Amino acid sequence: MKLFLIGATGRTGSEIVKQALTRNDEFVAYVRNPSKLNINDPKLTVIKGQLDDVAKMASEMKGCDAVLVTLGNPISNSSGKLFSFAIPDIIKAMDQAKIKRLISLSALGVGTTLANTSYPYRMGAKGFLKGNFTDHEAGESQLKDSDLNWTTIHPGPLFNGKKTRDPLVRDADSGYKMPGAPRTYRSDVAQVMLRIIKDRKTFGKQLIMCSKQDK
Repeated sequence: MKLFLIGATGRTGSEIVKQALTRNDEFVAYVRNPSKLNINDPKLTVIKGQLDDVAKMASEMKGCDAVLVTLGNPISNSSGKLFSFAIPDIIKAMDQAKIKRLISLSALGVGTTLANTSYPYRMGAKGFLKGNFTDHEAGESQLKDSDLNWTTIHPGPLFNGKKTRDPLVRDADSGYKMPGAPRTYRSDVAQVMLRIIKDRKTFGKQLIMCSKQDK
């Protein structure tokens, strides 16, 4: 496959690149600052560009099988507007490039996935994370009105760590209640996003996840 990644210089994005390249996938990384992506591989093409440059994004996307998005605000500006303007431009670029498959990293507690949370995580989702989650929802809500085959991934708090054998993944619509402290490894987010690219059962779904093993 040939994949297009927006957010490759972030901690989750770089993990996706590493895992994808071990599968021999081709990758196009669309980044604002290429110097931050310290991965050299002949299967990786790094493109410098801005999120509001729809024409350039569309041009670089052509020929790719799917678009993966792992954008995130810095801690210093966690509630800044990002998804509310980025997602509409990504949708436009994908329409121009004639690409249908989109997988975007979100967070547990965004939008209707708040119903899948438990105490004490729910307190944070309704408190200090509210501004960031509102921005996520403003962008992601527009996916529902697009004709894309989209999936949003909603993990609990992200940490570094080795990927687990079988991370817990559920359809948010199932009503499943996540653990109160749903720690999630970035490596698990990466493996799930890559694993579901061709999974039609995940189209139009919000998937909640964490690294806790099923019992």
